[in-house]
Amino acid sequence: MSLLANLSTDSNIQDETDSVGSSLLDSGTYKATVATAYIDKASSGALALVCTFKTDAGKEVRQTFWMTSGTAKGGKNYYEKDGEKKYLPGFIMANSLALLTVGKEISALDTETKVVKKYSKDAKAEVPTKVEMVMDLVGQEIILGLLRQTVDKTIKTDDGSYVATGETRDENEVDKLFRARDNMTTAEIRAQADEANFINTWNKKWSGQVKNKSKGATD
Repeated sequence: MSLLANLSTDSNIQDETDSVGSSLLDSGTYKATVATAYIDKASSGALALVCTFKTDAGKEVRQTFWMTSGTAKGGKNYYEKDGEKKYLPGFIMANSLALLTVGKEISALDTETKVVKKYSKDAKAEVPTKVEMVMDLVGQEIILGLLRQTVDKTIKTDDGSYVATGETRDENEVDKLFRARDNMTTAEIRAQADEANFINTWNKKWSGQVKNKSKGATD
């Protein structure tokens, strides 16, 4: 069975909707190619799709989409709030990537064992590591809705939690995905829209902007 087989969708759970809300790239939309896309697993058991995108200008964008909760929470691709099931944001992004490139849900894709350079805490460096690569995604074209955002720098406390230091850093985050051939989102495709409109809405909101997600140090 594929590692991704349990990431099936359910018609009773709300799917993706359209909303806006250094070497870093400015916020904007970028046509890119999937260079790598492999499965990673946290110590908690949470499953992620780790992607490297190469823009047409040769810039590299790395993004980790956390698709499931940890083992303690059932390893599910959704959570429940006020009695309603909602997909995890990382699952929505990973599933959208699959749908917008190969026209299949992420659960329908299989993996192959490949070797990539991956950061090792023990070695404190990137070392060759065997991973499960989603080969169907590699080489596919996609349009990234990329944010430049400011986030808190954090430190790990004795109880294992992370707290803000009062300092910040900027990073890129993939906020939205659009189909390369026509700029469509998954929501527009499902709605059978005549043309792509949300990409213009997203660009009007975010292009050239810096999103501030920092909250500052807490006592």
